Amino acid sequence: MILDKHYLYWIYVIPSNRPFRKSPFTYKGKALTKKEYIEHWGKWVVMDEKENLDKLALSLESYVEKRAIYSIKYSRTNEEIFDIDSCVMCVFCDDREKNDVWNILSAKGVTLKAWVYDRDVIKMWQPGGFMLEKWLDKFSVTGKEAEEIRKSTQKKYDKWLSSIETDSSTDPWSFELLC
Repeated sequence: MILDKHYLYWIYVIPSNRPFRKSPFTYKGKALTKKEYIEHWGKWVVMDEKENLDKLALSLESYVEKRAIYSIKYSRTNEEIFDIDSCVMCVFCDDREKNDVWNILSAKGVTLKAWVYDRDVIKMWQPGGFMLEKWLDKFSVTGKEAEEIRKSTQKKYDKWLSSIETDSSTDPWSFELLC
């Protein structure tokens, strides 16, 4: 199912038979612990024009439905804040399945291989991290306001990470949806 809500930054591709706000992440049908998530979870990153990513998302939707791919998200607009002149698609999976997922992507015509662990992305969005500081700088956020955003972001990541092992969690399955 492609979840395209205009008020969300990302367009998501998630299984239609999975509760929208339910965790956890899985590997071979088994829920990951927080330690396993941090050790193994990541994404293939694909950059292209939005129209091409729309087509790619449609062609990958059935793989998400049958759980060959965990989930996908992609940006609506170019990532100019980070000096990227294209949209970005993240194709999520456990690193123990990343070669299988890469084979699917390459069969769909994806040629650029770029793998990023979520643990590294989390570090980049922590206070002092490259992405958060670049975002603050791009929007000229300084002083007390910047400190509040840093604290708020840290708090959200802490909440996100603590929800991973909670079977009864009603927290969003994506960090961005915590906002």
